[in-house]
Amino acid sequence: MTGTTDDAGVFLLGLGAQKAGTSWLHAQLNRRRDADFGFLKEYHIHDALTLPTAGFSGRRGRSLLKPRTWRRQRFLERPERYYAYFTSLLKHPGIRLTGDITPSYSGLSSNTLQAIQRGFAAQDIPVRPVFLMRDPIERIISSLRMHRRKQGLRDSAGEIQALHQLCHERPERINLRSDYGHTLTALQNSFGLKHCFIGTYEQLFHQDCWAELCRFLGVRYQEPKWEQRVNASRTDTDLPEELLKLLGQWQGPTLAAVQFHCPELDLNQLWPTASRWCSAR
Repeated sequence: MTGTTDDAGVFLLGLGAQKAGTSWLHAQLNRRRDADFGFLKEYHIHDALTLPTAGFSGRRGRSLLKPRTWRRQRFLERPERYYAYFTSLLKHPGIRLTGDITPSYSGLSSNTLQAIQRGFAAQDIPVRPVFLMRDPIERIISSLRMHRRKQGLRDSAGEIQALHQLCHERPERINLRSDYGHTLTALQNSFGLKHCFIGTYEQLFHQDCWAELCRFLGVRYQEPKWEQRVNASRTDTDLPEELLKLLGQWQGPTLAAVQFHCPELDLNQLWPTASRWCSAR
C-alpha cells in the first residue's frame, strides 16, 4: 500500500467491512484537529445509487426537515454536490483529511469505484481507499448480536436459532457485507491493491498498524484512544459445532479469496475461527 502527502489533503473512502472497526476508526480520525468528516460517518450515497439491495436508496420514512436527511438527499439528486462538499471541507484552514466511511460500500463495483476516483480527481483531491476485514465467521456473529441487542434480545437460544436461519437463507444483505473477495477484486481493478490500505480488525488496535494507516493517509501520527470500543457486541453464548460448521461452509469462499489476494496475511493466526471451521468436514 502506498500513500503520498498532498497539499490539498486527501479523501478517505472507507469500504467496511461492517463490524470490522469502522466506527472506532471514524471516532479516532474525526477527533483530530486536521480532519473533518462532515455531518455523517456513513453517507450511503454510492450504495444508494448503484446497489438497490443495500436498502439505502430511499428516504426510509425520515423527515426531510432533518438537516442530515435533506443534505444527503441533495447529494443523491445531484452527485456532483457530494464531491464539492468534501472538497469544501478540505479548504478549511488546517484540514488535511476528510472522508466517507460506509461499510456497505464493500459491495460497490470497480466501475463505481473508478467513478468516485474520477469525481475527486476533477477536484484535484486524491482518494485513499481503506478496507478493514474481520474473521468472516466472527463478523457475522458480531453483526447478528448487534442487531439483536438493539431489539433488546440477548438470549442464547434465540441467537443460535437466528444464526441457523442465516446459514440456510444466506440473505443478500449479509452476503453484500461479507464478500471480501468481491471488494478486493473491485479495488484491484480500480485503484490497485498496492494503492489501498487493506487491514484487519484483529490488527487495527496495535500501534504499528495505526502508524502505517497514518502514513498511508498522509497525516501525522496521533495516539488513538485504544480503550474505546464502539458498537461492541458481547455475549456468553457457546455455539454448537454443527452451527460453526455451517458458518464455515458459508464463509469458505471468502476465506479462500482473502488468502488469494492477501497472501502476506497469516490468517491461521489472525482468523483462527474461520481457519478452523471453513476447512471442517
